[in-house]
Amino acid sequence: MQIIKLILGAALSALATLAALPVHAAYPDKPIRIVVPFPPGGAVDSVARIVAAHLTQAWGATVVVDNKAGAGGAIGVDAVARAPNTGYDLLLGPIGPLTINPALYPKLTYDTLRDFDAVVLIAGTAGVLVVQPDGPDSVAKFVEQLKASPGRLNFGSAGNGNLTHLAAEYFLSLTKSKATHIPYKGSAPAVTDFLGGQLNFMFDVVPTALPQVRAGKFKPLAVTSSKRSTSLPEVPTLDELGYRGFNITSWWGLVAPKGTPAEVIRALNTEVNKGLQSAQMREALLKLGADPLGGTPEQFAMHIQQELVRWKQVVVESGAKAD
Repeated sequence: MQIIKLILGAALSALATLAALPVHAAYPDKPIRIVVPFPPGGAVDSVARIVAAHLTQAWGATVVVDNKAGAGGAIGVDAVARAPNTGYDLLLGPIGPLTINPALYPKLTYDTLRDFDAVVLIAGTAGVLVVQPDGPDSVAKFVEQLKASPGRLNFGSAGNGNLTHLAAEYFLSLTKSKATHIPYKGSAPAVTDFLGGQLNFMFDVVPTALPQVRAGKFKPLAVTSSKRSTSLPEVPTLDELGYRGFNITSWWGLVAPKGTPAEVIRALNTEVNKGLQSAQMREALLKLGADPLGGTPEQFAMHIQQELVRWKQVVVESGAKAD
């Protein structure tokens, strides 16, 4: 009889413990939404869909990508900042809205550090300096051309304050050169004008530039990362060409509304890191022109803090203004 009482007591205790567990212990038990703060079809959207496909396959859950474009990414970012912190509303955050926009827009409706918890750094990609097919064959010759005709060469970007703009401004400041900036509303129209011959050079990101490089329509002179791009291994870095410390990369990471349960963040982090080690996800990212990264939530949080400081300095020094 005593044994039966002990068994019943243990069973009741176990049931009480289960009842006390938070609802997120069964995460995920309903659809997960990954918000992309840009239109479908771009690199940010592609990375989000690669992540969503992996989580769907791994967990058997429904993971949808929700494109909320506008205001330089601010509309989509703000939507997630205001969403419930349950882990079912996530943001595929690119470098711009999370760490450049705070320096460009003094009245943002969100605060990156206040409103978000870092989940995982997914992938990164270099920028690449490209010129017209009949342009200079080296960075040294390109700089000579810039200095021989100050302000007469045109370069395009995906918009004022965009990474493609700031990378060019940083390069011009290092080389003490001048050129005319033509901002566009996104990378697609900038590429169109480049292909039409209206632009002399661009600092594009590898995923966008790669098809044009392969087609011989962009001549790549150097990449902006500290290491050579996996997608363009034959193209030297600016650092190795003598511009020491030149290291500008675009990146994408997953963040959640502030206060999302630590168990949920760990579950997401663990599964995305598993995906980044899988051949399927790695090949999909590399095909896009992105290098798989990964790491802990703490490492990503520190990366965000460092990027906020860095880009504020670049924006101030370049005098860049938002559209």
